Amino acid sequence: MEYSIVVLAAGYSHRFGGDKRLASIQGEPMLLRTLQATMAAASTLEDTQIQVVIRARDPVIANGLRNMPVQVLHAPVWPVGIGASLAFCVEQLQRQGANPRAVLVCLGDMPFVEPETMVTLLQSAREDRICVPVCAGTRGYPIAIGRRYLTALSRLRRSGVEKVLRIYSDAVYDVEVPDPAINCDINRPDDFHAAVRQDLFGKIFASRDTAPGERLPSLLE
Repeated sequence: MEYSIVVLAAGYSHRFGGDKRLASIQGEPMLLRTLQATMAAASTLEDTQIQVVIRARDPVIANGLRNMPVQVLHAPVWPVGIGASLAFCVEQLQRQGANPRAVLVCLGDMPFVEPETMVTLLQSAREDRICVPVCAGTRGYPIAIGRRYLTALSRLRRSGVEKVLRIYSDAVYDVEVPDPAINCDINRPDDFHAAVRQDLFGKIFASRDTAPGERLPSLLE
């Protein structure tokens, strides 16, 4: 395996008020939109596999991913968080004997990141480099982490990727990308409505499915 694209989708969406992974964006679940972008990126790279980390007990999402070209991993019951999910994924890769040159850490609630951005980050990756996307002077996600730092990722539990960035700050490499979606994660319903805007690059992220203040539709309904 040359590269691993890890999509973290094990959270409980407490601030969203429902399972945001199933929130409808132009008729498709948010998580599916995210995965479509990762699959498009993986298709242009050599020997790249996608891992999706979901909740320990997550039958609806697991069934929905069953026929997709991704490896589904169930996060531990406790602790719950980005650090624990990522550590678990890296542990599983190591147990399988996989040793990717870099791991691209993606968030399941960032469905508008362009596949080209993911490709650029992985192509910029090195074993001893941590590549962070930058747009309009602001850092965001996804983050490509080189092989040398995978052991550090496997030790994360109650902390996030930011801890790795702090510890290995000398290895952090900023990658300029023309993609404002690297800073568009959806934690609350208002975040979705804020994404429906024309940004600095004249790009509209998504068409408005509901009016501001309304509950977002779910594909479970």
